Amino acid sequence: MEFVIEVENLKKSFGNNNVLKDVSLKVGKKESYVIIGGSGSGKSVLLKCILGLIKPDSGTLRLSGKNLTELSQREFYKTLLKCGVLYQGGALFDSLNVVDNVSFGLVYGCGKSAKEAYKIAIEKLEAVNLSEKIAKLFPSDLSGGMRKRVALARAIATNPDIIFFDEPTTGLDPITSGVINELIVKCTKKIGISAISITHDINSLKYMSDRVGLLHKGEIIWEGTNKDLTETKNPYIKQFMSGSPDGPFTQ
Repeated sequence: MEFVIEVENLKKSFGNNNVLKDVSLKVGKKESYVIIGGSGSGKSVLLKCILGLIKPDSGTLRLSGKNLTELSQREFYKTLLKCGVLYQGGALFDSLNVVDNVSFGLVYGCGKSAKEAYKIAIEKLEAVNLSEKIAKLFPSDLSGGMRKRVALARAIATNPDIIFFDEPTTGLDPITSGVINELIVKCTKKIGISAISITHDINSLKYMSDRVGLLHKGEIIWEGTNKDLTETKNPYIKQFMSGSPDGPFTQ
């Protein structure tokens, strides 16, 4: 399998708090890899390290075969242009309307003209079941589900090779969460990109994942396929999937 994300022996501490002790994982081309784990296990820190928002203490990070720690700042940003991100809260720019939010990376990252970016932005909005009618609305005019869809449209606007999802259904009702999950799978499979996600949502986990990694106390302690989730005897996975108060997480 060709790997587009490779994390080897990644470590990150904040003072005496060893958040990532020794994390290694690989994500294949067109594969959806989901990271699960309890609160405070280091999931968000891991994602931020991969995206270059936090500098790891040691270890290797490769995106599309390029070692991020060896790249110049210019090369690093050029590599990140091949990535899309759907942040936990959507992270839309409040001062920009919908179409300007979606086309932001196209204009300022890819150098598209405003006219060309507008056309692409409308296409991406339609891909997440939104129409041109909302193009001039602002984030404050939208429901939570619509904001997430606009954020998803922005994440796929540049046709990235890799996309990162940080708790994509947080704060949404079950029906809207299901819609977002379906759109994510539709968009990623149609474009054929690789995805790495963080989620606590069991339904999202089952629907989105090809493979899953369980991060606990700064290490990946279990890894398996979507099917393995229901067949494994691993006590951590069994407790996570059942939501039981009794198990290794709470002992």
